[in-house]
Parts: sequence; C-alpha cells; structure tokens
Amino acid sequence: MLRAKFRHMQILVVLADLGSMRRAAQHLNMTQPAISQMVAELERLVEVDLFLRHARGVRLTAPGRELLPAAEKIISTIGDAAERVTNASQNGGDIVHVAASASALGALLHGRMAEFAAQHPNTLLQISALEGTSTGSSSQEASPDLICLREPAVLPEGWSFVDCAPDQLSVVCHKSHPLAETGSASLKELGECAWLMHRVGSIARNHLEYLAEANGWTEIKSCRINLHIPELTREILSTGQYLALLPGSVLRPWISTGEFIELATPAAEPIAPLGVLWQPDRAGPSTRKVLDFLRRDADLLTAQV
Repeated sequence: MLRAKFRHMQILVVLADLGSMRRAAQHLNMTQPAISQMVAELERLVEVDLFLRHARGVRLTAPGRELLPAAEKIISTIGDAAERVTNASQNGGDIVHVAASASALGALLHGRMAEFAAQHPNTLLQISALEGTSTGSSSQEASPDLICLREPAVLPEGWSFVDCAPDQLSVVCHKSHPLAETGSASLKELGECAWLMHRVGSIARNHLEYLAEANGWTEIKSCRINLHIPELTREILSTGQYLALLPGSVLRPWISTGEFIELATPAAEPIAPLGVLWQPDRAGPSTRKVLDFLRRDADLLTAQV
C-alpha cells in the first residue's frame, strides 16, 4: 500500500460512487483504458479484487468496501491541507474548521456570518453540522478546531468549554395555529393541543411528559411521526395543527422570519447553556480569533430567557 498513489484513491472513490468506468473517466478527465489500468495496478498492490465487473459497470467487493473509508479520508485530508495552503498563499489567512449542533447554529452563528466575513476577510471558515456531541462525531473526518454545542456533562481530554449563551425549552407554533393569535397559552390549553414528539429520553420529551403528569393531562396528543430533522419539523409545524417544545436557540432562525411564534407559557424551562469546545494548547491565532468573535456579544438569547 505504500506504493499506492493519490490518483488510485481518487479512482477508487469515484468508481464506487458512479459505478461505471466510462462515467469515472469523464468525471476525472481521463481515458477509460487509463482508469482500467489504475484499478488493475491498485488491485495488484493490495493483492485482492476491489471491484466486480458486470454488464452495467462495476461495484465494490467486500475488500473494496473496507478500503473505501481510508481512501475517502486520504482525499479529505489532502483537500483540507491544500485549501489551507491556498488560502495562506493567496489571502495571507488560515482555515478554521467549526462543527455546530442545530442549537448552536441558531444561537451562535445565525445572522452573524456576514459580519465575520467583513471583519476577518482573510480567515476561511469551514462550518459543518455536528452529528453528535463528541469531538469525533462531526461530518468532517478531521477533528474540528472549534465545536459549538450545548455544555457537555464531561469534557473530552485536552478540551475546554467556553459558555456563550443561556438557553431554554420553549413552545413554538406556526402563525396559523389557533394559539398564535394571542401569543400565549396556559398549561390547560397546552394539554388540549396536539404535539410533535421527540425521541425517548431527550430533554424535550422528558419535560413534556413531566408537564403532562404534573398537570393531569389524560394523554399527550401527538403526531405519530418522530422527527429528528429540523426541515421536516418545520414542514409539519407549518400545517398549523401542532405545537413543539424546542430549545429557544433552535427556534431563533425560525421566529426571525415571522412564520413561527414562540408562545409565552409556564412550560418554558431553562436548560444547559450553549458554547464552544476548543483545545487551548493546539489553537492558533485564527482559531482564537474565531472563538473571540463567537463569544463576543454571544448572549443573543439572554433577553428571551
């Protein structure tokens, strides 16, 4: 494998995606015989067939599927490095990778990126969605420089958390919902409404079930679709039939358009604050610059909590 080339990795990834020598050749601006030759070379190096040839093209073998993640990581790593070098040489700046949860996107990043770009034109931000709560769970292969999320119960080794914004669970509805006109609701009224539900064990689900038990709701009327995707949550709320209990930080971009209403209600409940995980010992000047920006005036939810 030490003799394998970057081009081999590119071809492996593109072929796995397109499933056709002809389409891979077009995509990589190579001839089809050249693609076939590179595949044969790589298969000789690893001493195993990586693709099964069939009438409609090719598909990965089991060893090919094992090798694919490594090839993707190599390409991603080289791409990141190339982008850093290019940005430094052309703009005199650096790249900072930021991973952010849905809550942190609303509280710390929404509506502020144009300001950052104007203030720091030489710093290139790469922002990705955080799929979990650990430093290795973002959609990027490499560990992010900064991770925007809710304060974790346990800090990863070598990381520190900077508290930036308070947060709370709030009740939201579409402007067409019957409760939107008054903008408020009692606990009795909430108990008579239909809700979008969250996964079992989530903060919002636990609090809604607590409200139901504490206030004698006979049942929680709910939509039988358990959503974890914000876009689909918005879509169903837009029918005007349901309420949702969500972090205020998630709601901020929705409410700013006027399409959704945050109801004044006793159901609101403070939750752990939002902030930024970073590694002080490894942070360069550009990372520190981004961190300073995110925590400066970052208490965007204070007036709402």
